[in-house]
Amino acid sequence: MKKYRELVELKGLLREKKINYEVLATTLQMSLSALSNKINGKSIFNILEVNKIAEFIGIEKEKISYYFF
Repeated sequence: MKKYRELVELKGLLREKKINYEVLATTLQMSLSALSNKINGKSIFNILEVNKIAEFIGIEKEKISYYFF
């Protein structure tokens, strides 16, 4: 499977901020497996999820595209 640079960067940011997938899945109100599929590139985040993640972990609006697109 292809590695998406954006998702690799997002995973690194989550590790850096010590945010685990369980906490993020709860914040997004989705199952851990759904989050895992999205963060591993098997499915995609919708714009509302992107905005929630950015707000939750403190990604500046100008840098959202670096982590998601």
